[in-house]
Amino acid sequence: MARRWAEDIGAWASSLRFSGFTVLIVALVVAGGVIVSPAVSTFVQQRREIAELQQSVKLHRETVADIDAERVKWRDPVYVRAQARDRLFYVMPGETQLSVIDDVPIPVETDDETSAELTRIDRNWARSLVGSTISAGTTDAGPDELAGTTGPSEPTPAPEPPADPTNEETAE
Repeated sequence: MARRWAEDIGAWASSLRFSGFTVLIVALVVAGGVIVSPAVSTFVQQRREIAELQQSVKLHRETVADIDAERVKWRDPVYVRAQARDRLFYVMPGETQLSVIDDVPIPVETDDETSAELTRIDRNWARSLVGSTISAGTTDAGPDELAGTTGPSEPTPAPEPPADPTNEETAE
């Protein structure tokens, strides 16, 4: 198998015919590539350096703009007074300086992850809403007595109307 493959390659290579013109063109292309490659390499390197320098100039200009803004702030007497008050604890005559020593630390937030599972509550919200509305409308208790209480989870049935004695006698 390998022998046949080698024979096929050899047959293909021997079938190729190179003229003098073809060899000359290939040689010129290779020579041109060798001659041009250092110039292209230099060009690419210079473009990379220019891009880096432009980025550096942009960064320095932003820094200069920040410094100029800071300098403008320091020319304002109100800003200088505020900085002296905050940093050096200076106060104006007649003012009293208050400092908090050993302030209570703020508790760190917990990193508890929220569960992706849903929690099922065995409560019918519509029934609770109706029960709360009915109990609020039918109670005789005042607001102070109702504070902190929640409505019943089941609606309370309405009281039976008093029986009419005339209807009972006719029903019998």
